[in-house]
Amino acid sequence: MSKVQISKDFLEGVKHLLQELEGHPLDKTTRLLCKALQQELEAKYEALERRKTFSEYKTTTQGTKERENARQAYLNQKEIHKDWRTQTETHSPQ
Repeated sequence: MSKVQISKDFLEGVKHLLQELEGHPLDKTTRLLCKALQQELEAKYEALERRKTFSEYKTTTQGTKERENARQAYLNQKEIHKDWRTQTETHSPQ
């Protein structure tokens, strides 16, 4: 499936619409569509949060505790098992 970029304001609008529909009687097709939209929104917000954490990691001064904390937060979000992680960065970004 191809991907498209949409604005964050649009995402917020869809989220608000789904919240407004909660509690209203909906037919089966509309309920299924709302569920699919909700799942896609959750996945998109998780991806946005991972991207934000990754950007914080990459833009923080190298060798600082803040950078290592951001790196660990990113690895946690990606659910990288602790056995597969290095204690510190193993390469220097260029």
